[in-house]
Amino acid sequence: MIRAHLATFPPRAGILMQTVASILPQVDRLCICLNGHDRIPDALAADDRIEAMIPDRDLKDAGKFAFRTADDDMVFTIDDDIVYPPDYVSRTMAFFDDLPADRNVLGFLGSAWVAKDDKGQQGWKNWMFHKRAPHMVKVDILGTGTACQLGRNMPRLDQIEDARGFVDLRHARHHAQAGRWMWVVPRQNGYLTSTMTGDLERTGLFHTVNLARPPAMVAELRALMAELGPHSGEQLARLRAAGLVAA
Repeated sequence: MIRAHLATFPPRAGILMQTVASILPQVDRLCICLNGHDRIPDALAADDRIEAMIPDRDLKDAGKFAFRTADDDMVFTIDDDIVYPPDYVSRTMAFFDDLPADRNVLGFLGSAWVAKDDKGQQGWKNWMFHKRAPHMVKVDILGTGTACQLGRNMPRLDQIEDARGFVDLRHARHHAQAGRWMWVVPRQNGYLTSTMTGDLERTGLFHTVNLARPPAMVAELRALMAELGPHSGEQLARLRAAGLVAA
């Protein structure tokens, strides 16, 4: 089964259905965690392909992981402020022909800890989901708004809930500890588009959680930094040429 998992909250009600309309025709099941809602909207309840739930607590972005999956499901974790093009699912899954899903996780937004200048000074290099990326690149973190993985490899809610608000960090650690590699996939500029507006941006986790740098998030980032694997920021073609990834 091909699934998409989404977490949202009331301020995004005005843009949510754009995301739903873009991804629903591409998947067998769309699971939506409605944080803070008092009822399931009629448009969601009426569609048999949609599984919507209202949690008894605010799961934030951890709500993407609140649904049970089968081992062989392909699970796309998505965000409520992105429009996914009609070939998003098929295009993403095609990359698993080259990088088997049992050992790899793919996405369109990622970060890698790399040497950023000639002196070897290190820092984060970011691949944004709406910008061009010409190569398949190994990263240390994938954004869970544009990621895809096997159901058996996906973290469960009880493994990720205490990192709600910054689940990308825990998600990265989960896969790194299992020896799986994470990659950002190639695409053209503007392949994915955002529906975010200025007023909504202030309600997002970047502003409400990340900029505040809560101690738990700082500790999670430090733990991730201590667990970083090799070859951050390297292109797949170069790793293959060096014999570090099987052809």
